[in-house]
Amino acid sequence: EKTYQTVLAERQARAAQIRAALFRLRDTEGIQFGQALEYANGASAKTGVRAALILAILTQESDLGKNQGSCLLSSLDTGDGVGKNTGTIFEQVMKAPRDSVPFGDITKRLGRDWKLTPVSCPPGAKYVVGRGFGGGMGPSQFIPSTWELFKTRIGQAVGVSANQADPWNPAHSFVATAIYLSDLGASSGSYTAERNSACKYYSGASCQPGRKPSNVFYGDQVMAKAEEIQGNIDFLKGI
Repeated sequence: EKTYQTVLAERQARAAQIRAALFRLRDTEGIQFGQALEYANGASAKTGVRAALILAILTQESDLGKNQGSCLLSSLDTGDGVGKNTGTIFEQVMKAPRDSVPFGDITKRLGRDWKLTPVSCPPGAKYVVGRGFGGGMGPSQFIPSTWELFKTRIGQAVGVSANQADPWNPAHSFVATAIYLSDLGASSGSYTAERNSACKYYSGASCQPGRKPSNVFYGDQVMAKAEEIQGNIDFLKGI
């Protein structure tokens, strides 16, 4: 009995550490893992996408934000912007007007200043054909035009109007990620389907070696993160 109580106390202490650990979120404040897991479980129940995969995608996006930085838009007309921390000028951070116009609409209705709201940077400072764009918003990194396509479903899932759906609200962004992953085939639950949905989330295409832009690294890293996160989830379930 004494040994059992000692082991139980150790497991409970580890569980408390896991729940309290900071779960980083891109372009917004981090939350405790316990809260993140609640959001992910709720999103999973609504979409059938595994909670660990939802958390892994958001972790991967936060890592990319840390590694690549974020941009601020300087013109809604051109979509040009600057690096948030570096001041580097980026041409066409967003595709204008496809994304810059809805970005202005989204920030206005949510009471944000579009000039002070970070979005993802494009792959290079100078625009060339085929370079691609940035403009991903909040933890889920939806571009504005895509968010507008999903806002009604997101709002319904979290119990708000479509125009109250908020890309920078963690609860809303978890649901947004889950809905999109479900549409990309992740709800089937197989390793291949989850990995391909991750690659599609990043680049729009299934995992393909040699593809440009590269996307296999994203799918592989997401699946590795999902395995680690699933281990923590299973441990918490066993307490």
